Amino acid sequence: MPHFYFHLHDGEARLEDRRGVCLPDAEAAWYQGFRSARDLLAADGRDRRRWGGQSLQVEDEGGIHVWTLPLTEIAELTP
Repeated sequence: MPHFYFHLHDGEARLEDRRGVCLPDAEAAWYQGFRSARDLLAADGRDRRRWGGQSLQVEDEGGIHVWTLPLTEIAELTP
């Protein structure tokens, strides 16, 4: 099963996910990233100004970029 990593990026620096998670495919990684970003925003009150320019970047085990999930877009999609 493929291994995916979820890094938090603010445009300059990146907080590395060193553990990652095994998931069946890139689509499952997108959904996992969405849920993780939603939980992060919920814990912080969804203040879009605080998260502007930040994103969750998903990479596979080879370091290949799979998805970028901007946190402001996740905030807009989450009630």
